[in-house]
Amino acid sequence: MKKTIILVSAALTMAAFVPVHGHQSATSTQVAEEPDTAVVDTDMYVEDDDWAGTADADSMVADSADVDSDNTENFCDYNDELLADFSSKNANYNLQNSQDANAGISFDATLFVPGNDDKVEVKKGGGYSLMASRVLSAMIDSAAASKWEVAKLDKMLEAKWNAVKRSYTDDQDEMKKMAAQEDFEYNPQNYSFRTTITPVWQWKDKGVTTYSIEDEAYTGGAHGMLYHYFLSMNEKADSVMGLTDIFKEEALPEVFKLVGEKLKTGPQAANDEEAWPSVAEVLPAPNANDYSVRSGQMQQYKGKWYPRPALTECGIVFTYPPYVKNCYAAGTIHIVINYAEAKGWLK
Repeated sequence: MKKTIILVSAALTMAAFVPVHGHQSATSTQVAEEPDTAVVDTDMYVEDDDWAGTADADSMVADSADVDSDNTENFCDYNDELLADFSSKNANYNLQNSQDANAGISFDATLFVPGNDDKVEVKKGGGYSLMASRVLSAMIDSAAASKWEVAKLDKMLEAKWNAVKRSYTDDQDEMKKMAAQEDFEYNPQNYSFRTTITPVWQWKDKGVTTYSIEDEAYTGGAHGMLYHYFLSMNEKADSVMGLTDIFKEEALPEVFKLVGEKLKTGPQAANDEEAWPSVAEVLPAPNANDYSVRSGQMQQYKGKWYPRPALTECGIVFTYPPYVKNCYAAGTIHIVINYAEAKGWLK
């Protein structure tokens, strides 16, 4: 099977975006340089040889200005001009279940990386590399996570594919065995995974770029899970920013108070303080296996968990996935503190 990762100018290709997401568990750690190859039953599965390439014209995302203004995800227009200074690394993997041509597993990814040279490669172990590593490994199972380590982007993309492919084949083998034991018909399932990392705002004078992260999975059931959040990269420090990088520490009690007030009065307010208290803190506290902990989307401060804030052109955003401050149907909740409100609080 021929495998290629294609790096092209970001102005030429973009992944499709889906502005919804959920809250799910996973396990943490770092990745193997040479990940285990997934064992596949060749009688049951057919792997697509044409697994990587650029997005076609039909899959190109619309300009953010065209997004429905009623969409709660559209809280601040993206700076699409940034894409001219980035290149994209794309992967598209598919494994077909031979018992059902419409069933199988897929993993698609588009990672926009700094630099418009098609030979650009991010520094292994640098800020972008670590950010991508945490995002890509956040959904894989504990067995694969125990072998995960920071590597080149193409290696990490392949490692994620091998991990989710193994999980799919193991699940289907278990379902086939159960069907035979319980005497019911085995119906092959569809799994799909998608990851995008896209620059959306930048302050060159401060050396800060904010990325939109979309990480989606469907593994059966009524709907999939899509996590959509933002991470700000301090390029001078070569690291993702957090609470005390953006705010003065003495201002954080007031910051958290304002976030709680906005949660209580915003259009996605739960109006159920017992189930979803309108406080900035994430309650109940997530555990180490939570997606938002593994991906770095949430951070711990003085023993409590909060969304990691990110800088936008409209203010500082705190993002809560569905189920954290309201039900799934309420969608992702973005709480924005505008710069006038944050006056005196920022570093």
